[in-house]
Amino acid sequence: MTQVTYQTGKTLKFPMWLVFSSGGDVRVTRRKPKSLSRDERALYLEATLPISLWATPVLRASLNVAEADPGASVRLDITAASEALRGALGVDIDLQVRGPE
Repeated sequence: MTQVTYQTGKTLKFPMWLVFSSGGDVRVTRRKPKSLSRDERALYLEATLPISLWATPVLRASLNVAEADPGASVRLDITAASEALRGALGVDIDLQVRGPE
């Protein structure tokens, strides 16, 4: 079995071996263990992770409101904005409206 990480499409595959001991220890190795103690058992594991896991998107928005009538009401629908972002990005975004600090 392979010892190196490799890319398939939009995922990375990480082959590895987990070695468990009867005493509760666990170790990870990229190569198949050549010899095990009597109290150890090896398990081959291949983790498949999306490359997007390493992409950290940065979203920024700015909303500027000009001088407004103090008596006028302003209504922001952040639910619609949140739903639009969820649909476009496939993630949940925590949107909040805060007053001036």
